[in-house]
Amino acid sequence: MSRQSVTMRELQKLSAGAIQALPHPVPIKSGSATIGLLVPVRRPDVAALTEIEDEARRDYDSLSPEMRAKIDRYFAGGDA
Repeated sequence: MSRQSVTMRELQKLSAGAIQALPHPVPIKSGSATIGLLVPVRRPDVAALTEIEDEARRDYDSLSPEMRAKIDRYFAGGDA
C-alpha cells in the first residue's frame, strides 16, 4: 500500500492489516489541512537494536573520563 496521505473517511475504512502494511508514516488529511499522522507500529528488530547499543557502548567507552562524567551527569538530570 503506497499512499501519500489518507482522508478521515478513508481512515475509518482501513483495516489493521492495511495500516501495518504502510511503508512509512502517512499524513491524515481533513480537506487540505493535515490533522494527524498515521504511524504503523511494528515489532522492533532486536538484532539491529543490539548492534546499535553495542556501537553506542564502544563509542562511549572511547570517550575521555571527563566527557563520560559530563554525559553521565546529563542523563542523571544534573547540569552538564
